[in-house]
Amino acid sequence: MAVQTRGIRCATALSVLLGAFWAIPAVAAPGRDVEGAVRWLHENAVAPRSIEPGDEDFSDLLPLVPILGNVRVVQIGEASHGDGATFLAKARLIRFLHQKMGFDALAWEVGIADVPFLDAALQADVPSSVAAGEALYQIWARSREVMPTLDYVRATRRTPHPLEIVGFDSRISIARNRSERWPAAVFEFFDRLDPKLLSPQERADLTAMAVGLVPADYFQTPGPRAYNRELPRRLVATIDQRRSELLTFWSARRIDYLRQTLQSLQAMDRALAGNAMEPGPDGYSRDTAMAENLLWWLNGPLKDRKVIVWAHNYHVMKDFLTPAAKEQAAASGRPLGGPMGRFLDAALGREMFTIGCLSYHGKSGWVGQEPRDLPPAGFDSLQTLLHAAGRPYLFVDVRHLPADHWLRGERTATFNEYEPMALDWTRLYDGVLFLDEQRPPTLVEP
Repeated sequence: MAVQTRGIRCATALSVLLGAFWAIPAVAAPGRDVEGAVRWLHENAVAPRSIEPGDEDFSDLLPLVPILGNVRVVQIGEASHGDGATFLAKARLIRFLHQKMGFDALAWEVGIADVPFLDAALQADVPSSVAAGEALYQIWARSREVMPTLDYVRATRRTPHPLEIVGFDSRISIARNRSERWPAAVFEFFDRLDPKLLSPQERADLTAMAVGLVPADYFQTPGPRAYNRELPRRLVATIDQRRSELLTFWSARRIDYLRQTLQSLQAMDRALAGNAMEPGPDGYSRDTAMAENLLWWLNGPLKDRKVIVWAHNYHVMKDFLTPAAKEQAAASGRPLGGPMGRFLDAALGREMFTIGCLSYHGKSGWVGQEPRDLPPAGFDSLQTLLHAAGRPYLFVDVRHLPADHWLRGERTATFNEYEPMALDWTRLYDGVLFLDEQRPPTLVEP
């Protein structure tokens, strides 16, 4: 297939598409130039041919190269963790970024302490559906649409250009990793230095803290927890003070990584703030902690690497939902609140490109649960307008729009759990990946 230009080559007449748009109950709000908007989409949006991961004829995605050419980090969101079609679209986009644009790391919204166990399983002769359960939350680990990404990560290990996978969530994802494997890794690490450095009680204390820091448990039973909080602080200090000794047993990366998992444990404790019902007094939350972990990767082990981030649309947002919310957070002494993406944006600026995913109709639902129809799109919503363009998939670059562009302004859309919100979405995302029809994930058994 010939390389596609930036514009959509629509064989269907514009008048037919607009007729379909105006057939929707109620028409666009007064003052909206629908015809001009759809024409602009035809001329400027990128129209991917497919979201099938196995389609590696990337001629349809090559128009993304100049858009993302100077970017080091690409965040790809999802409106819900029950969006199977989005999982497939992400899988194909990941392959494109890896093969055509040199991205070589995938950072996933799963525990920073969990991914080494997934990595080991991918290197072994273990089916991806089994390996997934070593680190991924069940929303992804049991979704058939996620398996192509894991299969691809595994396949790249046999090439000169492997795709590394890391985690950045502050909570430990998997129960066995909380209760057994991560504590065992910590004990092994320090036992090389001094088997008596950790007493039996301290080993039990660290395990109890890892097991206890589960947000769902705090939601169900709010209230303070009694942990040996001095212990992880002491272990971090021991690493800093005895680093030269530790280097005789472990690599520098291994030392730095284990230190960060201890920092992450403390960050999760701080984020839960005793009840998990709202951020702490300064606004510190799980999103803040995830940003700290991801920035540690980007400034440390993945420095000078090109990284793809897999997370929810909310987490990747570049700012508070509204300027008023941002002002209120500052006025109330909660400067550390807001989504993960706002901290990344402050640190990375134009080096990062954030993609929000959006759908017009279909079904969504966490794997294993009954899917639900997407709520009807509003007559003046962004997804209704994108639907009118008449293509199953669109990518709209909003970063490079003129300041007075019609997309820069409030417009209703359902980026966050399909709740309609009227916002200036160009504040929050640099690009929109639109899938006209959403499909829920299908269950895969280990």
